[in-house]
Amino acid sequence: MKRYAMRKRLKKVIGYIHLWLGLAAGIVIFVSMLGASIFVWERELTDWYYKDLLFCDEVGTQQLPISQLHHNVVAAYPGIEFTFLDVENDPTRNFSWGSYQSAENPGWTWFSGIEHYVLVYVNPYTGEVVGQIDRKADWITMSRFLHQTLLLQYDIGEEIVGAATLIMIVMAISGLVLWWPKNRKVLSQRLKVRWKASFKRVNWDLHSVGGFYTYLLIFFFATTGLVWSYTWWSNGIYQLMGSDPSTVFESPDLPEIASGQHLRGMDIAFVDAVRRQPLWDRLYFGIPKAEAEEGRISAYIYYNDPDSWWSTSEEHQYNAETGHQYFERLHDDKQLGEKWRNSNYDLHVGSIYGLPTKIIACLSALFFAILPISGFLIWWGRKKKASFSKKVEVQPRRAAPAQKPVIRSKREEQDLMPADR
Repeated sequence: MKRYAMRKRLKKVIGYIHLWLGLAAGIVIFVSMLGASIFVWERELTDWYYKDLLFCDEVGTQQLPISQLHHNVVAAYPGIEFTFLDVENDPTRNFSWGSYQSAENPGWTWFSGIEHYVLVYVNPYTGEVVGQIDRKADWITMSRFLHQTLLLQYDIGEEIVGAATLIMIVMAISGLVLWWPKNRKVLSQRLKVRWKASFKRVNWDLHSVGGFYTYLLIFFFATTGLVWSYTWWSNGIYQLMGSDPSTVFESPDLPEIASGQHLRGMDIAFVDAVRRQPLWDRLYFGIPKAEAEEGRISAYIYYNDPDSWWSTSEEHQYNAETGHQYFERLHDDKQLGEKWRNSNYDLHVGSIYGLPTKIIACLSALFFAILPISGFLIWWGRKKKASFSKKVEVQPRRAAPAQKPVIRSKREEQDLMPADR
């Protein structure tokens, strides 16, 4: 009996924790998860919405040198320094040059923290500068930062979303304790939603039963998301995987370059990077700034390896002046922690195994957004019921007046229902 009372008391305490944490973080979780459900489809939405910029009007047989394309971009957008190039291994796609500059005095919003953030698209066969995407005003990019920062200034929003994500983990644990059935008979009731019941019951089942079935997904997406919020979290995962955080992503010293020669080796480096990985799918080319005294060109090559469970990529670094490669990190040479970190983004957004995992990520995000609403409705219903009960005055029972016995015939007695007898 004491054990039963202690268990009941413990569940009550856990219920309070689950309730108040949910009320505290519910709005943040709802808004963040809505943004996530949209951003899962970033590539598909971008290809559809900006198809005139992303795809070539004319597809030729010979691409122009990277240095010439870069010159065209700089001439079309004077005053903007472009620091990276993004190329996909698709002959129908334009190349894109990017530039990002943070604001010196950011305010409270995500927009105030950005001076400019643009992607400029160029036809690689004709050299024509097709146009730009202002990512500061792009609704697809905003969906990402709605999820990541609630569109608040990055340092502020990231902390809020990170705290809400930690709360989600605690709520998943406490929710499992509250869901846990007393016996097998109750277990069968906790595993299905009674769709034909009242709205109140369906809402409770969706919150409880649905939360149980998505329990592991909550943990998965929360743990992969916290990597961007807390360094101690990612370092802890490195250590769990047997990797020293201080040795992950080590790079050699930057080479010295002559003034104004930061792009001289661009063509050589680009041709060499493409040649090194025949299975390449995407190439990210990091370009040093013009005033840099030490300069490298970093080529991050993403490719599809059907034999690997991880997202596969390799890194090559080149002297920006000569185009000479002086460092490489192949996928097979990486530590386990580095392989995980290179794959964490694809794991988090569900793109690592294509369409099936994207659908799972999108539906999970939508359901996580619904959980705070269904939980609030459960709490609000109980609160209204308790408030109503307090207002109702319980009248003392009065003795019923004596009634004369009703005399019925045998036929009347036989016609009465059991409840009326």
